[in-house]
Amino acid sequence: MDLLTLLSLAFATFVYAISPGPGLFAVLATSTRYGPVAALWLSVGHVIGDILYVSIAMFALSILAQTIEQSMIYVKFFGAAYLLYIGYQQWKSKGVSFSVQDDKKSTLKLLLAGFVVGGTNPKTIIYYLSFLPIFIDLNNLTLATEIEVIVVVGITVLFVLSLANILGLKLRKHIENPVVIQKVNKITGITMMLVGVFVALY
Repeated sequence: MDLLTLLSLAFATFVYAISPGPGLFAVLATSTRYGPVAALWLSVGHVIGDILYVSIAMFALSILAQTIEQSMIYVKFFGAAYLLYIGYQQWKSKGVSFSVQDDKKSTLKLLLAGFVVGGTNPKTIIYYLSFLPIFIDLNNLTLATEIEVIVVVGITVLFVLSLANILGLKLRKHIENPVVIQKVNKITGITMMLVGVFVALY
């Protein structure tokens, strides 16, 4: 792929990723509550989910995509239930500080949560299937092209989620006060539960 095509692919992915959706809201809530490292792990999980869909799109084409969309309904609702659970746990949390959870267990939970957000939306693969053919010939893929597409999409989605991470940090500076932390727990918990509802309905 030439440079212009790669840049065009990056721009198309940026426009898709920057549109309000569960990924941005989840990263924003996590960054505000737990800080940049936690939000970064969530973002990485989300990117893995997106890359999975990009890979499927490059190999599956429309017929398989329709089959996947039908079967993914069960995965989608499982993911939504998991996000609702996370939101409920956060909502009832009585923490008194903006502690950053960096232990292995929390990291795995964040990666899983990010993957759930990015990987349980079957409409994502339909989106990638709709614009990837504009940039590449899906019937004549080379390994180099596949790697280029995955790298461009992965970096672009991670960049967009990092913008949400930064916004969460700016919000955090204004509310880093023990008096309001309980309210933050409620807000971020409700936000995560709304993300779960969004995943189920989207």
